[in-house]
Amino acid sequence: MSRFLLAALALVGCSGFGGGKDVTYLCEGGRLATVSLSEDAARVRLGDEEFPLRRVPAASGARYAGERVVLHTKADEALLSVDGRELGPCQQVEPKN
Repeated sequence: MSRFLLAALALVGCSGFGGGKDVTYLCEGGRLATVSLSEDAARVRLGDEEFPLRRVPAASGARYAGERVVLHTKADEALLSVDGRELGPCQQVEPKN
């Protein structure tokens, strides 16, 4: 049991986004989505909600999917869907300091 717990903790520690980048998108309707991207995962923050996603195959760009959210990015644009409702198109913006 101890080895399993250590392995699980190691995986949790490796699932962070330390080497990734943060991108902010302004979506249709004025909603801001902050996306933390890594090689095989993403985390989307909308308001006070956060959604973990895994990278899935895409014909072009990068596509990430989770239980409630799908994110498809290409260049500086994104399509974001939450619970089947599209929030896009979204355009990458520079965050205000």
